[in-house]
Amino acid sequence: MNDLPDLCKQFAKVCLFADDTKLCKHVTYEDHLSLQMGLNALQVWSDKWLLKLNINKCKIVSYGRNLDSKYQYYLASAELEKVDEIKDLWTRRLRGDLIGSFQDF
Repeated sequence: MNDLPDLCKQFAKVCLFADDTKLCKHVTYEDHLSLQMGLNALQVWSDKWLLKLNINKCKIVSYGRNLDSKYQYYLASAELEKVDEIKDLWTRRLRGDLIGSFQDF
């Protein structure tokens, strides 16, 4: 797990907590593909270490004003579900709530 941040950090901010990983990126029209490249790097890392990702638990959530959710993101050829909130270890992160205890890399 320690090598994952180095692999993905050129594409997105990587946050780790226990066995959860978040890829975070300020997405604009010009660079929305960078987040997808980070997801691709995550998939390559997963394949290398024979660690099967639970795609059903992988979600896309957008935070901020004037959200443009037209971008679609994929892991292992599966389109990731867009949600309004994410639940982590008995806490909820709603749109706009950026408070968290993840270690940033």
